[in-house]
Amino acid sequence: MPNTALQSPFASVSRPQVLLVEDDESLMAPLVALLNMSGFAVSTYSCGEFFLSDWPLLARTDAAQCILMDVHLNGVNGLEVQKTLRRMNCQTPIVFMSGQLDALNVNAAWREGAKAFLFKPFKSIELLQILEDVFATAPLAPQTAADKTDPNLLVQLERLTPRQREVLKWVANGQSNVAISSEMHITARTVKMHRAGIMQRLGLGHVADLVRFYERVKHLLDTPEQPPSAPRSAEPQRDWALFP
Repeated sequence: MPNTALQSPFASVSRPQVLLVEDDESLMAPLVALLNMSGFAVSTYSCGEFFLSDWPLLARTDAAQCILMDVHLNGVNGLEVQKTLRRMNCQTPIVFMSGQLDALNVNAAWREGAKAFLFKPFKSIELLQILEDVFATAPLAPQTAADKTDPNLLVQLERLTPRQREVLKWVANGQSNVAISSEMHITARTVKMHRAGIMQRLGLGHVADLVRFYERVKHLLDTPEQPPSAPRSAEPQRDWALFP
């Protein structure tokens, strides 16, 4: 599939530039229109391979940049593109989009330094707010070990009960309610209640926020390192609903 870049990365160095990597043509056009109307320069790519081939050129611009990329691209997926960029010492912030709520992918993206995760369908204001925050943040780099020991994180962690901390571990590692209930010897409904309590006590609005919080505090937790195994009698389920 040919490269569909709409604008040269050198067209306007004074405008913040969004590098859009999205293979869904029905979403590409409205995103480009929104970003252009909001004052961003936009370069678009319909697959990860073409984006990576152009990256050495894109990286030469003086414009502030942000990569807005779908996770489930055809061919080389978004997470693979992210890993390749990091091996190239790329520090450009990445915002992921996905139509599938999968904590394993979210967790992998955070580990590699993603700045945000948007779940489709999302509102225009959500995207624009994230981009505003990304371009306003300096330095645009993954969180450091010093940031992980922020006293505010300790205060937040203290709000959770030991049970909630254990559930936090398993949820952040992508385990289903059924698998967690089997490991902890509690009901799946109780797991859901713990998850709801975690979200409420930490003031989180989405599982992606929960995963990011866990990545920042996991070195403070003394829960087991290996996630629980799903019951052999049932197929593991991805159940992200907080309530039945």
